[in-house]
Amino acid sequence: MGDHLHPKKKDDFDINLDFISSLPAELLQKILGKLPIKEAARNSILSSKWNCSWAEIPDLVFKEDCTPSQLARIVDMVLLAHKGPITTFELDGEYASEEAINSWVAILSQNAVKNLHLRFDIFEDCKIPPSIFSCHKLEQLDISECCIDAPECFEGLKLLRNLSISNCYLWGITIEKLVSSCPLLQNLTLSYIFEHDNIVIHGPNLRRLNILGRFTHLSLEAPKLISASIFRDCIPLFGYQPFALANDGSKSKILCALGQLSDIENLEIGSMFCAYLASGPIPKKLPVIFHHLKRIVIHLYGRTKEEVEVALCIFRNAPNVRTLYLRVPSQNIWGEQRIRTMSLFKHLQEVKILGFNDVVSMLGFAKFILSTAPVLEKLVIDEDDVSGLEDSLAFVMKLASFSRLSSKAVIVFDRKPSN
Repeated sequence: MGDHLHPKKKDDFDINLDFISSLPAELLQKILGKLPIKEAARNSILSSKWNCSWAEIPDLVFKEDCTPSQLARIVDMVLLAHKGPITTFELDGEYASEEAINSWVAILSQNAVKNLHLRFDIFEDCKIPPSIFSCHKLEQLDISECCIDAPECFEGLKLLRNLSISNCYLWGITIEKLVSSCPLLQNLTLSYIFEHDNIVIHGPNLRRLNILGRFTHLSLEAPKLISASIFRDCIPLFGYQPFALANDGSKSKILCALGQLSDIENLEIGSMFCAYLASGPIPKKLPVIFHHLKRIVIHLYGRTKEEVEVALCIFRNAPNVRTLYLRVPSQNIWGEQRIRTMSLFKHLQEVKILGFNDVVSMLGFAKFILSTAPVLEKLVIDEDDVSGLEDSLAFVMKLASFSRLSSKAVIVFDRKPSN
């Protein structure tokens, strides 16, 4: 009779199961690394080799759907059983006690952790102890929704290349000191660092910067910066209030924030940041020319003429810009002779309109771009912005009637993808 009629012996089952043990250790670790921590631990009972490999996983990611106390027990169990170096430690949780975080950080520091991610939901109750800055092998640090307590004598993180801090209190240290003490830092994200209104950044090797917050002063010295996204959230409780212009001879805010970015290639700034830049003297020229700047994104509402002058200052200092995304300001200045003679967009190839409030200003800007950009290829306008107009057909007809300096220029009505 066929072998399929005979039940397998226990020895056969053990032999088939033990094929797991024959897999290379690196492959086992990769397999286990794809599993949630609890599943990796549970599967370790299948084989003694699996058990060893589970305890040597270099990348520990905790995204368990459980209570804070359960999550703390899981982390404790894994760290206490772990053997060898820990490359990555990532924790997403609702809450963790200072005592628990302190014990975890101590173990991670001893295991030369390189990538550390701590993200919580209740930031008032989560305190990151000063010992986190003793992880001297860190190359990437990502912290959100917590309170960070820096040591009194902060010596820096000499190997750190990527730093992201979001929705946090930062105690015992300034942002200037933190950044300048990380000499290899290349990528920096600061999003709502509470009680730090004065942001000063000296980053000799900084390449990418993202800032969002309610700062009152921004100074950047980053000669190697290639990409910057800066948004200032300062909307008061009862509507918009423009900044008072600084007529006291104070230093230009645009000089402090953008005047040293000689290598910038991509620049995105928000409307409230434009208003901030407009609250000081606006120079015609900056100390550096943005020769490498190819892409500009400006969310410009332009409630004041000074805000529009900020955009013009950036345009004047970016002779090689190829792509421009712009929310067209309400101020209709595009027909002024001084602007038409600036030769702003000699290399501009694409313009995308991010929105507009005033039809006359929008038409004025479109006419200006189409008649002065010699290599323009397309002007993109959101179809929803046009269809919502009272007389959309007249608007489209007017656009189509404008002369075009570039023979390649076309007007494209784009539709936003539906969610």
